[in-house]
Parts: sequence; C-alpha cells; structure tokens
Amino acid sequence: MKCYILTGISRKVIEDIARRAIRTVELRSTHNVSTAMRIDVGSCVFLTPCRHYDLDKGVMGVIAEVNGKESQSHSMVFASERYIEESEMTVVRLRLSPKGVGRLKNIYSDGILESTEGEIVEVSYFRAR
Repeated sequence: MKCYILTGISRKVIEDIARRAIRTVELRSTHNVSTAMRIDVGSCVFLTPCRHYDLDKGVMGVIAEVNGKESQSHSMVFASERYIEESEMTVVRLRLSPKGVGRLKNIYSDGILESTEGEIVEVSYFRAR
C-alpha cells in the first residue's frame, strides 16, 4: 500500500500509538511538516524511528490512518536595543488510528521540502504452537 512516511518518531511514541495510549502526534521537523501538509484525512501514514537520511528498504514502522489534521504557525519576535530577530515555526498535529506494523518496500518521492512517500508491506506475525 502507498503511504506517506514520517521519520524520526521516537520509539516510545510509536509504541504508545500502537497500544492506542496516544492518538495525536505533533510534528515540528521540516521534512515531516512538509509531508504532513500534503496529507488528507483518511490517508495512510507510516511512522518510523529511522532518521530521514537513513530511510531505505526494509525499515520497520507502524501503519496508521489519519482521522484528523490541524496546522498552526507561530511567530516569535525577540528585540533588543540593537537588533530585532523574528522566527516562525509551523506545527502540524495528526490524529491517528493504528492499523498494523509494516516494512518499507520502495521510496517514491523523497526530498527536504517534498512529501516523503513509499510502498509499505504490512507484516503479519503468527505464533506456532
């Protein structure tokens, strides 16, 4: 299945999403925000602890469906007698519903200001007795 890929998510957050302990993630990094801005409600996302520059075939993560999306921009101004400094930050919050565990098969698009998308294969675990 084709999914948007969110990278650098902490293992604790991924485990909490899988257990349904948390339902909303807040994204602040540039590559994840640019991907999240293109995501629509109902889209499939793949969350992995792997860093963006280490993303390759075989990476494991959690597959989730986006149930809600909210974006906000913050602007902060720091001023002194000699200079004025302004910084802006965009934050995207995604409300997620976990669907399973997956493995990255192919990366379709990948760039610092582009959305990161890929082909994900759902992994099923069976216990033999």
